[in-house]
Amino acid sequence: MNQRIANRINTIVVNVYKAMGSILLVLILVGLVSYLAVQAFFFISHSWLAPTVVTSTDAQILQLNSQLAQQEAARDRLLSERRELETRLEQANRLLHAEKDFQERFRLALGSERRARSNALRQLVSLRGMYKKTAREISETNLAYTDMARGRTESLYNARMVEREERLNANHQFAQIAQNNLSLSQGAAELHSKLEQLQRELKGFDASLDGKADGLTAEVLLLEREYTRSVLEVKHAESERLHLKASVRSLDEAVARYDSLLASIRGSPWLEAIERGLTVGFVPYENLENAAPGTSIYRCALKLLWCHEVGQVGHALRGEVSVKHPVRQTVMRGVMVELVLSDEDWAHEELLHLGRAPLML
Repeated sequence: MNQRIANRINTIVVNVYKAMGSILLVLILVGLVSYLAVQAFFFISHSWLAPTVVTSTDAQILQLNSQLAQQEAARDRLLSERRELETRLEQANRLLHAEKDFQERFRLALGSERRARSNALRQLVSLRGMYKKTAREISETNLAYTDMARGRTESLYNARMVEREERLNANHQFAQIAQNNLSLSQGAAELHSKLEQLQRELKGFDASLDGKADGLTAEVLLLEREYTRSVLEVKHAESERLHLKASVRSLDEAVARYDSLLASIRGSPWLEAIERGLTVGFVPYENLENAAPGTSIYRCALKLLWCHEVGQVGHALRGEVSVKHPVRQTVMRGVMVELVLSDEDWAHEELLHLGRAPLML
């Protein structure tokens, strides 16, 4: 009796074990077939997209915002440097204009001074001729008068016809006449000295205007030092202006590169989706021809089975993105497209199908 019960139990256990093995085998076969079917589907199908829920805390968004902030800060630094260079360039231009204006006025003033000295010299030469002639006539007249008056006074004094006081007065007049003659000689000497000084000044101005060293005076040499300083300032300002212009051009090129980079970052599909509040999906390049605007979108309950339409494809966003394959561990390149879904919850699906259900179920 006991043996019969034991045999029955063994039979039941064996049957259960066989049933469980069959079930496990079926499950394994179903899983294998499902896996192979999914792999085969992705291998041959080009009518799917991967919906993507974009939020401001996504790693891509945070990275793009960080890059955007860094590049904008670098661009602002370049613009600040450019403004400083433009200020220095304006200062150099003002200095250049002022120094060139000074040089032009200096040459005009030097020529004007030279003409004034030349006119004064001509007048002084004419005055000296007249002075010499007049002084000679006065001297000759004074000399003749003095000789005649002195002789007459002495004769009268000796003849006791004039008093001693009158004789002294006459001698005093003769002394005044001699003093006048001496003053005339001194005036002639002063005119000669002024004439020589004007001649030296004229030679100095001519030497400066002709660029010669011979004949320069101390006064003109000091004036030339200011002119030379102005020339050096002009050279320095011109050199600095060329350098600053080249630097400004380089900064403009760098700012243009930053503008292009910022435009590409701002044009990223991720940022565009956030800014416009779009529901988007990733479409690899090989599927792009099946994702034209208006294409129907299907959602399947079991990846490939029990599917129904949930929306349409909108316009593609600018720029390329790289996303991991929904099944394989590979990174795919493609674009983001706008999704118009009947229910926003479908955006959380791992996979949506384009055009029709994959197995028409």
